[in-house]
Amino acid sequence: MELAREKNWLKLDLESDCANLVNRLKKAHVDYSTLGFHTRQLINSFDPCFVFNFVWAPRCCNKAADLLCKWALKNNCTKVFDMDYPDEIHD
Repeated sequence: MELAREKNWLKLDLESDCANLVNRLKKAHVDYSTLGFHTRQLINSFDPCFVFNFVWAPRCCNKAADLLCKWALKNNCTKVFDMDYPDEIHD
């Protein structure tokens, strides 16, 4: 969230290879279980200027991101890869 605020990103696509998690996040407004309640609270606690899109990505298509995240966590990396891309590729 801090990075999104810093970069002025208003639309965030969040990917996961856990279909159950993605479905719960996408349909939190119709899930009346305890987990659904807490999911709604979590989503509503974020800054209202952000728009979230939850996407399922099969693990086989997510290996590079998974390895990079594991490496970053293991090495306590908190820096940002500050790369500017053309606006045309963001949408």
